[in-house]
Amino acid sequence: MQLLFLGSAGSFMTASRSNPSILIDEDLLIDIGEGTTQKLLQLGSLKTIRKILISHLHVDHSIGIFSFLWHQWLVERESSPIVIIGPPDIQNIHQILQLSFTPIDTFPFAINYEPLDPQENILEFGEISATRVLHSVYTLGFRIDRDRSVCYSSDTAPLDQMVQLAQNCDVLIHDASFPTRFTKQAHKYYHSTPHDAAEIANKAQVKKLVLFHILGEFEDGFQAMQKEAEDIFEGEVFIAEDMKKLEI
Repeated sequence: MQLLFLGSAGSFMTASRSNPSILIDEDLLIDIGEGTTQKLLQLGSLKTIRKILISHLHVDHSIGIFSFLWHQWLVERESSPIVIIGPPDIQNIHQILQLSFTPIDTFPFAINYEPLDPQENILEFGEISATRVLHSVYTLGFRIDRDRSVCYSSDTAPLDQMVQLAQNCDVLIHDASFPTRFTKQAHKYYHSTPHDAAEIANKAQVKKLVLFHILGEFEDGFQAMQKEAEDIFEGEVFIAEDMKKLEI
């Protein structure tokens, strides 16, 4: 199983990091922030994407879907359906396409929306499991089980439901937007710290922890934030960076 971080920034892009997006095994995207389509073009992987998981509709996690669909329509001329999986309001993407005068009826491919509403439970959808996490809008955390397993918290304050979703997975990709010294601020805005992520990872008994969605103002503190997690988590800790690959 291969993970490639196309975008790793938190909330806003920086000069070196795009908005969140993770490519799994060339065919599955988790979140699709701005810059995702360009990164896929650089990799030559645009045609292989048929399924996209969107955790929530905040701009940094979803806005790239529009350039992706336009490129598939205008350039690739693909005919295979695109499946977009997300929270109950995921079909609002269709309304934005209409508001932007996108001629959806001329697309040679279907866009199939799969809204998931697990509430406080874990919902299984084929190889994908999802649960609602603790953020300011309805947000999903995802788990993908193939030959290996990866769990993605998206934007969330720490919660026990993530322990259940990530139980015994190979890799947990967890929100670490703020350094631990800003714990109060992180939780106020429904985000987490490296300390929070490490505690979840320990409880879930995962093998590797990836700190994700670190805000731009803390880029100079990556090493310190990694150490904050390593002081608690018993496994390996990584910092997500754009175009960084992780084989599991």
